[in-house]
Amino acid sequence: MWRETAKHERNMRIFREELDAFLPERILDFHVHVINREAVPAERPLDTGGHRIGKYDFDDLDQDLRDTYPGRETSAVCFGFPDIHYSMVANNRYVQTRCDRRRHFPLRLFDPSESDPAAVEKDIAEGGFLGIKPYLDYVRKSDPNSVEIAEMLPDWIMEIVARRGLIVMLHIPRRGRLADPINQDQIISLCRRWPEVKIVLAHVGRAYFLKNVVGNLDKLKSLPNLWYDLAMLNNWEVLEHLFSVVPREKILYATDIPIALAPGKSVEINDQYTYVTSVPWHLSISDDHRKLVFTSFLYEEIRAIRKAVGRLGLGDSFVESVFHDNGAKLLKEAGV
Repeated sequence: MWRETAKHERNMRIFREELDAFLPERILDFHVHVINREAVPAERPLDTGGHRIGKYDFDDLDQDLRDTYPGRETSAVCFGFPDIHYSMVANNRYVQTRCDRRRHFPLRLFDPSESDPAAVEKDIAEGGFLGIKPYLDYVRKSDPNSVEIAEMLPDWIMEIVARRGLIVMLHIPRRGRLADPINQDQIISLCRRWPEVKIVLAHVGRAYFLKNVVGNLDKLKSLPNLWYDLAMLNNWEVLEHLFSVVPREKILYATDIPIALAPGKSVEINDQYTYVTSVPWHLSISDDHRKLVFTSFLYEEIRAIRKAVGRLGLGDSFVESVFHDNGAKLLKEAGV
């Protein structure tokens, strides 16, 4: 089984020795992907850290939440897999029907090529979606690194989201990520033009290594409708900088499950980052010589959060806010 939960004794040992006393009683993961088998073409399975699977459904999620956080009360913000080869309609419908807005909270995948704003708004309303999840691949440019945020989020969808006071889960494009000046300007413009919208900067703007984050939060940190999710951040230095710079009530625990359950770690090398995984993955370098025993990206993330918290002398109230309370407050503002 590729999912590195505490069902494996080595991970249970890590949980007991390093994480159990640190984690609060309630955990809200603000970044979880879920997809049903009907939405995944048989010839294009999901690639989760080099492990190919035909679905990751709510039964899988519920089991993994139990096995990853023993003894905790867990909840999750859920959305589909933004892949142009998968059925977005089937995936959105599955997420909508299985999210109860008490433990599982739905966001809707959004494709800017959708042509009927009224139908999209009706779908959001009737589906009980608390926001949208755009993605750069839906822009369908030959060079994905040339995609701009404005192309992912045309004005008509922002008008709908603003009118309803909902969330945008924003995975920013472009090779420079958070450091890209076009991204910086468009994040600021988005927040200022649409103050009613709650913008969540996924992966802290994909700033997985320190050089990409230092100095690049300064223009963003005062935006009142911008939050930062921690999905797949394994670098304690990035987290320490984030915790020191942005308003702490704007920080959201998030993981990127199911990818975060795969064996691996994000590492920084010479002002760059890569993933190291136990098997080959198109985003990683892999341990071909089998010299390493891995835990999950998720446990590596919590280790990094714990180290940053300890170095800054932050207390239990900060930990409880990041792992649960900040996200719960944001969901309430979005209409839960």
